[in-house]
Order: sequence, then C-alpha cells, then structure tokens
Amino acid sequence: MVTDRGSRAGRLTTVLCAVALLTACSSSTSTDEGADAASAQKLVSAAQAAGVAPGLTAEVAQSLYGGSAAQICDVLDGGVSSAESMLLTLNPSGRRAKLITTDAIAYERLVVQTYCPNELSTYDDLVAEIDGTETTG
Repeated sequence: MVTDRGSRAGRLTTVLCAVALLTACSSSTSTDEGADAASAQKLVSAAQAAGVAPGLTAEVAQSLYGGSAAQICDVLDGGVSSAESMLLTLNPSGRRAKLITTDAIAYERLVVQTYCPNELSTYDDLVAEIDGTETTG
C-alpha cells in the first residue's frame, strides 16, 4: 500500500512527463483543434469523476494525446503480442519489480475509452492479470 501523497504525485508527474516526451517525438495526424480540445476535455471530466489524475487539465491532455492518443491507440491496434504482454505484466529481466497502481490502470482505461474505444477490449484483456497496487492518500 502506498501511503505517501508526495510519492504518488511524484510518480504521476514522472508518468505525465514521460508521455509528454513520447508525444513530442511523434507527430499528430489530427488538424482539428476543436475536436482535439473536446476529446481532451472529455478525458479530464472522466478522470475527475473517477478520482484519478487530479491535476490533469484539458491543455495538458491535449498536448499529451492530440486528437488520437496515437502512442497508446496504435500499440493496441491489432492486439498486443504475447511478448508485449509479458513485458508489461512480468519481470523477465529480474530487475526491480514494476509498480502499477489501480489509479494508473483506471486512468489509462479512460484514455483508451476516450480516444480509441474500439480498442477497449484489447486493453481490458491486457490488464486483466495485473494486480494493481492500491493507493491511499
């Protein structure tokens, strides 16, 4: 159980920075700023209602995901290979165990639900075996 609020915020900030870096390295295919903003606001509203990603704003969501969340949706498109699934859920290298929180799983599900709802079953299958760490704060 993670109980330190600062650690939780630090991890969330690290994850958001990593996603922002990935997004900066890829180009957005959407040119419709209005649709991008609407999707971003939909994600923010859903995240706030679920109690995850409390610091997320529409501007941050739009800069992270554009109009398509390609960095997530493209990975899920066509299914996830068993090797990709193993890298996410297991620890094949024997290095430090991965910490995946229930909030992170819920947040990423909202991203998929917002930007590529047709891939929701693929995401659910991918995370079905993950025993997320509860957070308290």
